[in-house]
Amino acid sequence: MLSKMSLPRINLVVVGHKDHGKSTLIGRLLYDSKAIPEQKLQEILEELRSSGKAFEFAYILDSLEEERTGGLTIDIMQTPFKSEKYYYTIIDCPGHREFIQKMLTGASQADAAILVASVKEGIEDQTRQHLYLIKTLGIERLVVAANKMDAVGYDENLFKSFMRELRDLLSYLDYRDAPIVPVSAFEGDNVVFRSKNMPWYDGDPLIKVLDKTVAPPKPPSEKLLRCVVQDVYDLDGRDITVCKVETGILRVGDRIVILPIQEERTVKSIDIFGSEAEQAFPGDSVGITFDKPLPLRRGYVLAGSSEDLEPTRNFTAELIIFGDVTLKVGGQVSIRIGTATVNCRVQRILEKIDPVSLTITSSNSDSLVNGEVGKVLFNPEDPIYVERYSEFPQLGRFVIVGGRGAAAAGIILEKNSL
Repeated sequence: MLSKMSLPRINLVVVGHKDHGKSTLIGRLLYDSKAIPEQKLQEILEELRSSGKAFEFAYILDSLEEERTGGLTIDIMQTPFKSEKYYYTIIDCPGHREFIQKMLTGASQADAAILVASVKEGIEDQTRQHLYLIKTLGIERLVVAANKMDAVGYDENLFKSFMRELRDLLSYLDYRDAPIVPVSAFEGDNVVFRSKNMPWYDGDPLIKVLDKTVAPPKPPSEKLLRCVVQDVYDLDGRDITVCKVETGILRVGDRIVILPIQEERTVKSIDIFGSEAEQAFPGDSVGITFDKPLPLRRGYVLAGSSEDLEPTRNFTAELIIFGDVTLKVGGQVSIRIGTATVNCRVQRILEKIDPVSLTITSSNSDSLVNGEVGKVLFNPEDPIYVERYSEFPQLGRFVIVGGRGAAAAGIILEKNSL
């Protein structure tokens, strides 16, 4: 396993059609970058020998995921690979539903994406859907792996034709500058090492292109303070507010504002895992007390009192429906944002977007159903505080709850205050 160093860390999501070689590419990245411990690699090879199977790089991914999930290959990988500039941790989920829920509920947030698309099979509907999905989720850094070049004889003209078609799609989604790298994950061409089979390609291999394209996220401690309230309880006559610090630094003595109720208090004490602390950082779950009592509840947000912040009157969001829920103008849905759950009224469906053709199919539609993408104006029924996804992703992404759990997910584009 890689030793911990001071290299910046990047969360990388890999998406693509199920038959375009995504698992093979991930396996090749891990193998050629020497991210797999030798003992684990020998275990994989021995398992293949004993079962009579031929070695495939996709099996590396399957083996690692089964080890972590008890046979369910649906979770986030925790085996990073190292380049010259970064540590990359791969987020890999096979289906829309799993991927969306992980990304939108904050289990993990991708800093960049690789789209795996086969030059042999061409651009398919699922390729378009995945591109739209990562755009909806606010992922701005993208690299395309034009895979299976070996299957088309490393033909330059076929690659250029594929690239022209894909470039139109990328431009439509504001990914016009996304680099496209011709690769063969199966043979290892242009993944970690330069290919000798494509002398006509004078660019870098995929891993170096990634290094040039991605950028480490701004440390959340450098942002303005945002804490989400998780619980409130009484301990020996003291009101303890349990919060998670999402961004900024929380300090004893800070003057803060509690939203959406717009009450100000001073932080009297901070407790982290049973020990008093003078300050808390992003990711810390803390118990805090204030100088004066206050009726708090789960879902409230703490911020610096110097900011001029108000409760949210309404917000515009882009969302994708993937479950048993139908959005109708005038109808009500239950939305989870941060730790808050609030009923919201669908005021307007501003646009309905076809996730395959990526075109606006209608404006001011009456409804959105499973599989559709739309831009919607919501009115919260109760006081709430949210943020634009572009500014505070932790408070700008949400899920809509249906009868069987999360049924839609989206990001907040704009908001209006009361």
